[in-house]
Order: sequence, then structure tokens, then C-alpha cells
Amino acid sequence: MVKQDTSIQLNKVTPLLLMLSVLPGTFLSHFSAGLVNIALPNLSLYFEVSVSATQWVVTGYLLMVMLFLPIMGSLSDRYGKKQLHYFGYLVFGVGITFSALSFSLGLLIASRLLQGIGAAMLQATNMAIITEHYPEEKRGEALGIISTAVGVGAMLGPSAGGFIINWFTWHMLFWIQVPIIIASVWMAIRFIPNDKKEPTSSSMDFVGAALFGITVPAFIYVLNQIGEGQFNMFLATIAVIGVLAFIAFIIWTKKRENPFIHLNLFSPPMVKAGSLIIVVSYMATFATMVVIPFYLQGILGVSPSVSGLLLMTYPLLLAIFGPISGTLSDKFGSYAVVLAGLLFMIGSLICLSLLTATSSLMMVAVFLCFLGISMGVLTSPNYSLIIGYVSIRYIGITTSSIALLRNLGMALGTAIGVTFMNGFMDGSMTEWMMTGNEREVAHVMTGFTSFFWFMAGLTFVMLIYVIIKNIRLKRAENRGLEMET
Repeated sequence: MVKQDTSIQLNKVTPLLLMLSVLPGTFLSHFSAGLVNIALPNLSLYFEVSVSATQWVVTGYLLMVMLFLPIMGSLSDRYGKKQLHYFGYLVFGVGITFSALSFSLGLLIASRLLQGIGAAMLQATNMAIITEHYPEEKRGEALGIISTAVGVGAMLGPSAGGFIINWFTWHMLFWIQVPIIIASVWMAIRFIPNDKKEPTSSSMDFVGAALFGITVPAFIYVLNQIGEGQFNMFLATIAVIGVLAFIAFIIWTKKRENPFIHLNLFSPPMVKAGSLIIVVSYMATFATMVVIPFYLQGILGVSPSVSGLLLMTYPLLLAIFGPISGTLSDKFGSYAVVLAGLLFMIGSLICLSLLTATSSLMMVAVFLCFLGISMGVLTSPNYSLIIGYVSIRYIGITTSSIALLRNLGMALGTAIGVTFMNGFMDGSMTEWMMTGNEREVAHVMTGFTSFFWFMAGLTFVMLIYVIIKNIRLKRAENRGLEMET
């Protein structure tokens, strides 16, 4: 009788409540990543440290998400997705609370690392919970809502951060999330159905996790220090360690039956191409959200609240065009829409590179709208393109991998954005923000312009790569048909 009541509740009541229970974690785990971006100049002044030091508040969070996503995906199979999901809310909430109470940069970074672990729990289970429990006829729509929440959350963060930091101290960036977390924990416990724990005899790939955990921080640290104008034997040693760890990771992963990251999933050409698009697109857009606040506040002299208002144009257009791109994908095919999205992104990045020290705020807003449209057009069809070449039995692993690639792109984007902004200056961005030295404006603009040209070029390379992969795939398919006939 209990099972029957549960089934009735699941079928008639839970779909909406289930979505409302999962959506806050999906939104907040990405929203919180970008929320601090616009506060990096404020944090560097508050703690009297360089921007390359304060950017670890963002990068450290993203690194923890990347490192723990595969681990949490495995744990969810062992101990249940519901349990891991609401425990993720708790860990995330504790990290937020300690971040708000931080009295030093070290404590703030440590709190953000804890928050990142909680975010990994949420991101590793949200799509799996929806896929497992949502009615099949509405599952695609539900996953589309989740994908939109991801994009809007990641890019709305800087906009909201601008308003908050203008009226309150940076501590409020974290306090505003606490009530949402408390309500979300209650809803998760109450409305997410229990799932079956899947017994597994495979052990956790701790060696692969350790090698991955060495590789990414090493690369990002080297990028940051080079951006600060430093390159010495210590930095060269870190770079060598990162390269060796990456090579060892690839070799070790290929030997494991159940590796930390299933590289064999990326062997299909279009899966590989789509995965690289995820990294590059999130790298470009997330780095833009890091770079633009320095331009707006340091060059144009606008307030954080106005900066936040301008940055809001990006997620607004992303939210509008995200669902539209799904319809276009159904009509014209995912590949065609992905190409259109890449072309639009290249154009928007080139437009942003044309901004000058005297550009109007309207021009900045229009160009950010272009970027939002391009990401809205690109994201959903690209996910469909990837999933279309993956066996249904690997959907769970694939969605976790997509989340990992998103965070990798955002982490690399943060490092690259700071590197370009610091790389052309005699000092650092922090010193310039404090002194307002007019002689450095030209150097700041050189770094700003160079960054957007670099990202436009990288996106163009991805466009050519996708076209080549598709041509080769079609030729292989045609040869297969000829052999059959």
C-alpha cells in the first residue's frame, strides 16, 4: 500500500516539486561561481593582495567541482542520489556560511573549496535525478530547464554581484544564498524520491583523481604567474610537474577499467568536437565576465551596480535564446545550429575586441547581448550533438563529464582572463586599480583587446575543427553504406 501511495505521489505531484527541489542546487552551484567575479577588484583591495591571489576564490571553487564531480558520481551510485544531493546542499551551505564569516583571504579560499565540494555533489546528481524520476514524456523539457539554469546561473552571478557589492560589503555575496539553501534542503528531503543504490565491486580510482588534481591546478597556477610577469626555475618546475602529471594521467586512465574520467566516451569524433566546444565556449564567456568588470570600473569609471546591470544583458539573452535554439535544432539539426552559434560567438568576441577607452555603455551592452545570443544558440544543440553519439547506458557518465568540462572551461577562462589583463602591465591590475595611473590605461586596453582576439581565434579554430570532423564522419558513413551495398 505504501508503494502504491508513493507511486501516485511521484506521478501526480512530484514532477513540479521535484524540479523545484533540484533547480536551486543547479542554479546556485553555477551562480556562486560567477558571483564573486565582479568582486575580485574589491577583494584585492580589501585584503591588500594581488588579483592573481584573489582569483583563487573563483578558481579554487571550480577546481574542487572538477576534481570531485567524478567521485561524487560514483558515490551517488553507491549510496543513493537523493542522499548525496541533499547532503550536497548542507556542505554547500556550510561553505557559504564560512565564506561570509571569513576574516582572511586564506579562510575565504578554504571556505570556497568546501563550497566547491558541495557544488560537485549537486551537479553530479541533478540531471541523474531528473532522468530517473521525471515522466518520460516531459524528460527532455525538464533537462532543457536544467541546462538553461546552468547557463543563466553561471552568467547571472557577475551581474547580481555588481548590485550587491555596490550597496553592501562583499560578505553579503554569500549571506544572500543561505535562506535559499535552507529552503532547498527541506524540499530535497521532502520531495526527491528515494532511489535504488547500485552495488558495485569497482574501487575508486584515487590515483587518477590525484593525477588530475595535480595537472589542472599546476597549469592554472603557471598561467597566473606568467600573467604577473614572473617566470623562474620554480615556475618551470611546476609546469614540468603539470605536464608529467597529465601524461601519467592519460597513460593510467587508458589502463583502468573504471577510470576517474572515462576517456573512451570522447572517442567518437563529434563527441570529441562537442566536448572541446564546451571548454572553449565557457572559457570565452566566463573569462569575459572576469575581464569586463575591470574595463567598466577601471577604464570607463562606472560603479559596480552599473557594471552588474550591463553584465545582466548576457544571461538575459542567453535565457531567451536557449529554448529557441532547441526548436532550431529540431528543425535544422544540431550540427547546423552549433555552426551558427560558433559563427555568432566569433563575431561577438571580435566586436568586444573593438571596444576602446571611450566606448559608450550602450555599445558594451549590445556586444554583451551578442555574446549572450551566441551562447544561447550554441549550448543546447551542442549537448544534443554530444549525447546523440553516446550509448544510452553511458548517459549518466556523459552528463557528469559535460558538467566537468563546463567547470574546466570556467576555471581556465578565469586564469586566462587575469593573465591577459596583467600580462601587458608593468605592475599588476590591483596596483593600477588603487593608483589609477593614466599611463597604464593603454597597457590595460592592450591586454583587454588581445584577450578577445585570442578567444575569437580559438573559437575560429574550433569552428574549423568541427567542420573537418563532420566531413570525415560523413565520408566514413558513406564508405560504410557503399560496403553494405
